Amino acid sequence: MKRFLINLNSIAAVLLAFVLVQMIGFIGARNPVRVNLSGRTYYELSEKTLSLLDELEQDVRVTVFFQEEHKLYHDVENLLEEYQYHSRNIHVEWVDPARDLARTEKLANQYGLTEAQVVVFDIGERSKVVKQGDIAELTKEKGQRDATISAFKGEQAFSSAIYGLMQGDTPTVYFLVGHGEKRVSEFDPMSGYSKIGTIVLRDNLIVKELMLSGEKQIPEDAAALVIAGPEKMMSSVEIEMIEDYLSRSGRVLVMLDALRETGLEPMLSRWGVALRDDIVVDPENTLRGSDVHIRRYGVHPISMEMDSIVQFILPRSIMQVVGDENAAAEDQPSVVPLFFTSEKSWSETQVEESTAKYDEKTGDFLGNDPNRPISLGVAVERGASQTMLDVQIRPSRMVVFGDSDFVSNGSMVGGNEDLFMSALNWLLDREELMAIAPKPIEEVKLSLSRKQLRVLFWINVTGIPAVAMVLGLLVWARRRK
Repeated sequence: MKRFLINLNSIAAVLLAFVLVQMIGFIGARNPVRVNLSGRTYYELSEKTLSLLDELEQDVRVTVFFQEEHKLYHDVENLLEEYQYHSRNIHVEWVDPARDLARTEKLANQYGLTEAQVVVFDIGERSKVVKQGDIAELTKEKGQRDATISAFKGEQAFSSAIYGLMQGDTPTVYFLVGHGEKRVSEFDPMSGYSKIGTIVLRDNLIVKELMLSGEKQIPEDAAALVIAGPEKMMSSVEIEMIEDYLSRSGRVLVMLDALRETGLEPMLSRWGVALRDDIVVDPENTLRGSDVHIRRYGVHPISMEMDSIVQFILPRSIMQVVGDENAAAEDQPSVVPLFFTSEKSWSETQVEESTAKYDEKTGDFLGNDPNRPISLGVAVERGASQTMLDVQIRPSRMVVFGDSDFVSNGSMVGGNEDLFMSALNWLLDREELMAIAPKPIEEVKLSLSRKQLRVLFWINVTGIPAVAMVLGLLVWARRRK
């Protein structure tokens, strides 16, 4: 009887241990905890994406058309695992286009796919296709057979797709033409805007060009208007249309090059922005003398999370006009400088001289302290107020940069693209997508000498098995006693 009770107690203990393990597994599956001990943030989601996923209430179906042999396969897999971990509304299906032909053909017809290696995001009846070029920057050097990944843009592309599907309607961004502006339809390798136009399209936005001649007003569907480096004077009627659009809670991105008079100057002055006919020189932050590398950013949603160097080409100063103290607060535009030059920079107005230098007599812009850094871009907001019924009135917004060449096809370096898209997303109230920058690829190579490889071989092949054998013999000898 005693032996039976002992056996029964042992069985009960085993069963309880089994139940305990199952309970721990169940609780762990329902409440997973992930800890990154690698010290890297390659797949770690930004605060913007986490905020976006917290607001996600609809189910998002993600269909991945990638072959397992593709170089981006595991990157996409690891990143989507992070999205699934932070939101139960993300549902991922993997389809191998080379093996699952029937499923691939069905979904290709459903989504209108013409190529493989894509990721499709689907909410209800709306879908967005993200191509491999949107996920990573691929570079191929001379003599190199296969392209290598230089930057991973998966989070930026996936979050943009989810946000666009959540919003429903796709905003339309108009690029002004007719005055020598940079054009998104221009593919010139240096001065064209086709690259930035493609990036805007990938960000779930509609891109159109707009010529104001013959128009009565800025189109009603304009979510934002981009004025990129006009070279000719605009008519008073055109400027009136732009200012009228701004006054109706419009959003405008203005990029003005140095030594160009456009007719926008009086309007910008009324909105608190001062322009000077100058070129900003910064010997501390330049490589060729004509460029200015921006390293110092102001406190604003557009620039506060910028951590990359932006390169402007022959920029002009963009400063704030002192407002009227007697004007109502809601009528006063709020002007915030976005970034500055170094302490050793100056505003050069005598550009016809062969050698530029600082003039101690005239001082810098507006007669301020000559050591004061110069602003090259500002963000303007007017009309942001809240009524007694707690209703937020949509404000008018404008961003003004002192250069338009920094996002041309030949100048897309560093953080130039990030700055442009951050400004555009702020204008469009898409703060969730601001400052999600591509993650650079970090290559880790383990270099071992022949001697080290030989030592490693003997440790793994002989040493570890020998230690296990010795321990086994010791245990056996002890039990024999």
